Amino acid sequence: MRILAIGDIMGKAGRQALAHFLPSLRSEFNPDAVLVNGENAAGGFGLTEKIYEQLTSQLGVDCVTMGNHWHDKREFVRFAEQCERIVLPANMMNVNNPAKGVRILRSKSGKNFAVMNVIGKTFMHADNLSPFVHLERMMDLIPQAVKVRILDIHAEATSEKQGVAQHLVGRVSLVYGTHSHVPTADERILGGKTGFITDVGMTGPYDSVIGIRKEAAIKRLMTGEKKNFQPANGDRWLCAVIADIDEDSGSCIKIQRLRLEVPDRPDDGPEEKDD
Repeated sequence: MRILAIGDIMGKAGRQALAHFLPSLRSEFNPDAVLVNGENAAGGFGLTEKIYEQLTSQLGVDCVTMGNHWHDKREFVRFAEQCERIVLPANMMNVNNPAKGVRILRSKSGKNFAVMNVIGKTFMHADNLSPFVHLERMMDLIPQAVKVRILDIHAEATSEKQGVAQHLVGRVSLVYGTHSHVPTADERILGGKTGFITDVGMTGPYDSVIGIRKEAAIKRLMTGEKKNFQPANGDRWLCAVIADIDEDSGSCIKIQRLRLEVPDRPDDGPEEKDD
C-alpha cells in the first residue's frame, strides 16, 4: 500500500499548492490513499465544512487529520462529529473520546488501513493528556486484521515526536510529525519496520514566519501583540512523504520526502472571507 501524507495545509496558499500538485503526484506515484493535515486550512486557523468538502470531494483527499486548531471554527465542531474522514487529536483536552482519534478507512486497492491522530503535551496546552497513554487505548480499537496503521503526531517538541515513534516501533507502519510547519530531513525506517519523519513540513506560503505574514509575526515576537495575524501568500510549497507499506505485515519498506514549489506569481490578496 502506498500512502501519500501531506503536511499542514496553511490557508489559501496551502490549498492552492495542494490543488496544483496533487494531480501530478497521483500520476507519478499512484498512491492508494492521500492524507492531509487540515487544521490550518481555513484562514490559517481551523477548518470549515466548505473547505473540508473541497479537500475530500473536489481534490479526492481520503483522510484529514487535525491538531490544536481543530475547534477554532465553531461550525466545524458540530460538523466534525459526522465526518468519517476526519481524525481528531484523541488526547487533546477538548476531545472527549479517544475513539475520535482513530479511523478505519479503505484504500483505493480495497484494503483497510487505520489512521490515528494525537497531539503533543510538551510545550503545548497543559491540559492535554499523555499521547503515550492514549495511543495504547487507540491501538486496542483497531482490529488485528488491519495491519497498516498510520499516526499523525501533531506536536511542538521534536523529542516527543521521536519518543512516540520509538515507542511504537513494529506496532505502527508510519509515524509522521506535523505542527512545526518546518520540514525535517530525517525520514527513515525505525527498526526496519516503522517509517518515520519528525515533521513533514507545511504545505503553504514559505515567504512568511511559519505561514503567517512576516510583519505581523515579527511584531508579535517583539512585542507580544497579536494583530493582523493572517496567512501569507508567497513562495508556496507542498511538503509530503510517500511511504510504501507491506499490507500483510504492516511494515514500512520505503519512505521518501517530497518538497515541491509552485511557480512564482503575484500575491493573490487576502484570504476569502468565508475561510
